[in-house]
Amino acid sequence: MELNLFVYILLIFCIPYLLYSNSQIQPRKGFSILFISIISTIIILKFSVLSTLGMIPLIVTLFIDKKVFHKYLYGSSFLILNYQIFLESDLSLFNLILSNLFPVSLISGVFSSMMIGHWFLVDPTISKQGMKRIALFCTLQSLTMIPLVFFEFIGENIEDLFKNVILFLFLSTSILSFASFKSLGEKSYTGVMASTGLSYLSLIVSLGASGGLLLLA
Repeated sequence: MELNLFVYILLIFCIPYLLYSNSQIQPRKGFSILFISIISTIIILKFSVLSTLGMIPLIVTLFIDKKVFHKYLYGSSFLILNYQIFLESDLSLFNLILSNLFPVSLISGVFSSMMIGHWFLVDPTISKQGMKRIALFCTLQSLTMIPLVFFEFIGENIEDLFKNVILFLFLSTSILSFASFKSLGEKSYTGVMASTGLSYLSLIVSLGASGGLLLLA
């Protein structure tokens, strides 16, 4: 997988986490502006009619105060951008999801958790429950990757040495994500600081795990 496609998928799968954050965590509008600005770099990575059309609904949400419409706009953006990936892929839909989208979306979840943790340090009034659920979801997703790789549903052509390294990295990601989840259980401000730091480590490890998987597969 090319690097620009890897980053493209990573950013696209941040969209559901942004929608979830806005509905459950409810940060200030600046968070959406920052996150959508980061996601909009997909236009630079893959400039096309579809990538431009896919970003328009996201940008429109910044000008609409009624959040009841946001889920439809976010959903439209997510579907359009994923449709572009499917058109450019030579894989079946099932293989595309299992081999490419699912591993990369793990990094999207960890990255989103890190972004929300940083925003909490700016605005400590937001809820930590949404952050905890994202960290727990990343824990479960990374654990799910282990049997998929071990039983060669993904990366069947990878040598045993490299496969073991990838399995260890996915296990490490799950441990770090769960530690981030437990840190958020602390009532003090330092709990979020610890969770954000663990998210940094989890991001690096998940990049190594999913990136190595896709590079060697």
